[in-house]
Amino acid sequence: MKIQLLYILDCPYCLKTKKLIKESLKGLRVDAEIKEVLIDTKEKAKRFKFPGSPTVRINGKDVQEKIEKARCLPCEELAELTKTKTSFVKKECYVSGCRTYNYKNRQYPYPPKGLIREAMKNILNEEVKK
Repeated sequence: MKIQLLYILDCPYCLKTKKLIKESLKGLRVDAEIKEVLIDTKEKAKRFKFPGSPTVRINGKDVQEKIEKARCLPCEELAELTKTKTSFVKKECYVSGCRTYNYKNRQYPYPPKGLIREAMKNILNEEVKK
């Protein structure tokens, strides 16, 4: 199983997302490397077809196919207060908004553990069928 965590610089939800990925792997007794991909340029965003931060892909498949974005107040504050951010990060945070996830009729600013586990189980089931 190949896991990617795509994120922008200083994403306030990426550390939590990485923790949830690790907990999900442990709970399913699966050993997999988590490859972190910093998206800091338009070129990288295009190459990785980046839908927003944080994004989790398992074997190249997004954990949630329907992609939604919303305003992210922590990111907006970071973009406003920090002069060291690249223009890409500021635009991604402030103008484009951050990625949101819907799971069991609730909205989250990161992929919740249940969603990650379900995606992992689906991939594992696909691998068993092969």
